[in-house]
Amino acid sequence: MFKENDKVCIEPVIKNSSLSELVLQKIQQSILHKEFQAGMLLPSEKELSERYGVGKSSVREALKMLHALGVVNPVQGKGTYLRKALQHQVLTPLLYELMLMDSTAEDLYELRLMFDVAYMRIAVSKATEEDKALAKARFFEYKELYAANLPADMADKAYHKVMLDATRNKFIIKIGQLIMDLCSPYLEKSNDIRNKEALDSHEKLLEIFCSGDVSELEETVAKSMLAFRDALNS
Repeated sequence: MFKENDKVCIEPVIKNSSLSELVLQKIQQSILHKEFQAGMLLPSEKELSERYGVGKSSVREALKMLHALGVVNPVQGKGTYLRKALQHQVLTPLLYELMLMDSTAEDLYELRLMFDVAYMRIAVSKATEEDKALAKARFFEYKELYAANLPADMADKAYHKVMLDATRNKFIIKIGQLIMDLCSPYLEKSNDIRNKEALDSHEKLLEIFCSGDVSELEETVAKSMLAFRDALNS
């Protein structure tokens, strides 16, 4: 229990953030609250300055940051537009941050295991006959390459992507793609580790996807990732 005379020294948040970062946070909130929507022309620097109670230079700096991240598109003579989607970048800021984090191989394995089990439950519940047919085609492409001892990591990713897309949830798909990118170097290695149990579990995963029976889902996903886990620890 704290007493009245106990002192806790905490610097105010505003002192640890520059005004331009404050503007970034405010713009982010406006996007989340749908005040600023994809494709719309943002208020002018003057309007944003008055809205957030900061100088125009802070607004200008924040917009430059957003432009560098590919979030906005400044058009000379017209103003700054909020993009409908981020421009394609080899390394997104979040992916770069995750890559630089001081984490263990087990951390990455746990992330992928948790995510794959969760999204597969949704994918199975929404899968159409077209999804199932495409998943079968992608699996057999993967299996043929695997059996022929040829690079199969791209086919493996294409197979999982069919199931990810079957969720029809833009948030899940985007996060799934981010995790795939993060795991990409290890997927290459894992496909060099010829593990019969991992291949069989990939086929079992296809059965689950097509049948809708998720009773063995968690166990199957874990087995399908055996080679991936070995690659992480190699």
